[in-house]
Amino acid sequence: MTQNFNIVSNLSATAKNYPNSIAISSGKSEITYRGLVDAASRVATALHPLLKSKRVGILGSRSIGAYIGIAGACWAGATYVPLNLKWPAERLIKLMGELELDAIVVDANGAKLLTSEVLQAAPKAIFRTADAADVDGSINLDDLKQNSLPEPISRNETETGYIVFTSGTTGEPKGVVVSCGSLNHYLNNTETWTEFTQEDRIAEAHDVTFDLSVHNMFLAWRSGASLHLMTQLDMMAPQAFIRRREITAWMSVPTIINNMRGNKVLKPDLFPSLRLSVFCGEPLPIKAVQEWAEAAPNSVVENIYGPTEGTVVCTRQRLTDPAIVTEKRQILAIGPAYPNFKINICDPSGAALPDGETGEIVISSVQLSDGYFNRPEQTAEKFKVIDGERWYFTGDLGYRDENGIFHHMGRTDNQVKLKGNRIELEEVEMHLRKACKTDLATIVAWPIVDGSAQGLVGYSTNMNMPEADVQAAMKRTLPEYMVPTRIILREELPRNINDKVDRNALLAELNSASIAPSVNELADLKKQALA
Repeated sequence: MTQNFNIVSNLSATAKNYPNSIAISSGKSEITYRGLVDAASRVATALHPLLKSKRVGILGSRSIGAYIGIAGACWAGATYVPLNLKWPAERLIKLMGELELDAIVVDANGAKLLTSEVLQAAPKAIFRTADAADVDGSINLDDLKQNSLPEPISRNETETGYIVFTSGTTGEPKGVVVSCGSLNHYLNNTETWTEFTQEDRIAEAHDVTFDLSVHNMFLAWRSGASLHLMTQLDMMAPQAFIRRREITAWMSVPTIINNMRGNKVLKPDLFPSLRLSVFCGEPLPIKAVQEWAEAAPNSVVENIYGPTEGTVVCTRQRLTDPAIVTEKRQILAIGPAYPNFKINICDPSGAALPDGETGEIVISSVQLSDGYFNRPEQTAEKFKVIDGERWYFTGDLGYRDENGIFHHMGRTDNQVKLKGNRIELEEVEMHLRKACKTDLATIVAWPIVDGSAQGLVGYSTNMNMPEADVQAAMKRTLPEYMVPTRIILREELPRNINDKVDRNALLAELNSASIAPSVNELADLKKQALA
């Protein structure tokens, strides 16, 4: 029998095994596996005749309705494309046109973004959750009655499972195209160490636009575990959520630990219910992770690393005693390669370097994504075939030690991680230049706490625009988390020996006492990190 690579192919079997188990819980609402499969198959029945591009947009996040939309799109044999609720209208309109979506599923928050301009670019088929505002011509998911697709449509491993967008150096986001086969390989390898069961209660701290949500969602649906969606209020006090819900599995960016430490709430034995804690997306400071381990005494703690282009994860390091530390950065190592990965450390020419030497992390695997949606030049630049093998050049710096453990040493380019989001500084700079109506503008990531960016600061030579006006203009074209928290206007910017703007000189100024952030500014940055 031919294998069905549909990424929800296991969901049907899970629902048969655990029909009354909670699949998703959100606030006071919840849905069982029987209910999820029934809703998904009804959505799929309505979607299937509409499919041409086989791409369905999901304009929603961390809501039961958004997850029903994802499951329904996949069930119908389509690719799901999460659309970021933080995107401004201009970006939504452009990407909707480029993606040629067959339909979109919107939840209550997503429906608020459907202005008349956005609706003109949106597909005609709009499915909305019962709590979403009515839109002319839209279909309430609760009104779907017909169910003629009792099982997920069969798909092969080369078909696209999902497309998730990341920041791009050209000033536009780029969509990472992940095949059904790549995701299935990831899930097969990952379930061997996560070992989720029907008894697990998994916290979901990520928006569906963040590829870490793929890990939680599909592993839960394979195992019968329950997925517990966190609200923005829950994110402000995750310790209360974990204890109240008796969460057994936690996954987040390390910023969460730093915020809890800063608020002095991370205490020993705080999380007795946790059995698995996973961190990803940012450097994991060794002191912070050791404090987390003390707070979760019954939990295994894992540090995972992987670009979106490698399908979530390509290395994994468990916290041990003593810990395996990247000494120069005092962070937990990122660990050995995943079972189905080859990883090299390369010099600028692409030649492999010996153990102990720092270079670019380059990865090869059946898990690699297909590249970037409608971006053949960028795909060719980052994905290269060498001696018959396809490799992805991550842009991350690292080295492998004598024990085969990989260590992360930063970036080769101007990409940063902010609140777990990948941001190309060049993209923000392009929008800053446009907003300031100048050719000379730059962005620096600042402040840096435990190796992670907490915010962005913009510099421009246009002295005639108030800072608030510049920020307002940027918010019309960028999600808020990419808009600098501060714009500094000056007559000229420092240059380095190559006559380029000297970011190091600007960072030195920011780190000086005269320009250091106030206590209130740092508090605001922490709040934004959770937004």
